[in-house]
Amino acid sequence: MSAKVFRIQGTYIRLNRRLKFSREIRAITKEQACEQLYTQIGSFHRVKRQKITIDQVTEIPPEEAKTLIIRRLAGIE
Repeated sequence: MSAKVFRIQGTYIRLNRRLKFSREIRAITKEQACEQLYTQIGSFHRVKRQKITIDQVTEIPPEEAKTLIIRRLAGIE
């Protein structure tokens, strides 16, 4: 199995404000990508999982990724 690139869009609530996010994550399945997102946002922004809402998860080709580390891991740059 090879890793795929997923773009996850949604919102989270922090300090009574709703903030939008869009992240690109490398994972094998959508479920793993969502778990990784919960871990990253929860760790970095100190937000509980209940306050994170995922609106859309789409698989994208590695060439469309905007994140430099994702592009390098895919062997594009």
